[in-house]
Amino acid sequence: MSRTQSHADRAAPAASADALRRFATEIFARTGMPEADAAVVADVLVWANLRGVDTHGVARIPRYVDLIAAGDMNPRPSIAIRTETPASVLIDADRASGPIAMTRATAEAMRKARDAGVGLALVRATTHTAALGYYTLAAAREGMAAIALAASWPNMAYHGARAAGVSTSPISIAVPGGKQGPVVLDMGTGVVSMGRLNQAKKTGEAIPAGWALDTDGKPTTDSQAAQIPLPMAGPKGSGLALMIEC
Repeated sequence: MSRTQSHADRAAPAASADALRRFATEIFARTGMPEADAAVVADVLVWANLRGVDTHGVARIPRYVDLIAAGDMNPRPSIAIRTETPASVLIDADRASGPIAMTRATAEAMRKARDAGVGLALVRATTHTAALGYYTLAAAREGMAAIALAASWPNMAYHGARAAGVSTSPISIAVPGGKQGPVVLDMGTGVVSMGRLNQAKKTGEAIPAGWALDTDGKPTTDSQAAQIPLPMAGPKGSGLALMIEC
């Protein structure tokens, strides 16, 4: 039996969403995070799991805990608005966890939109934002259209390149949907996310052709060798990633 088969045949443990939220909340609270903040981070991660995006769900807990232990994520940040106009705010997140910084930014953007008709919130000094759709959905539920973008370090190849030059920059757009509820787009600009590549590495599964390059810039289907994801739709994905970074 192959390693991939053994993982596929092994029954995955099951837990309710509420149990996962309680579990995650307790872990983050033990790192020194206020319980209310810990509950927010837990809710954002479980939200991703419930939508089948496990790469941005509770699998992120160990990484977040490591970031806190290393001092890169601040469990008790002093988030402050540094610059403000009638329609915009610049928020210094003081290395807050992404969900805490982004929920604050979403609230500030909605506050501005109610007053000025449009609201923009920029966030600096934060960490992994988690699933952006969580935040745009919150705005859409309040009757607002929302767009969220996140920049990151270069980890994806530009179309035609053999080395990382842009990020798998995510984008989410949400609009109110009347009786049927909001419509939400939440995607990265790569064919695959880094989280999904890392997931494949852990299970030992092969990856489809066209997903990634190895360290030498050569296409690979070996998840262990895959290091650089490729852009979705070639130049369209890499061009969108570049403009999000700008």
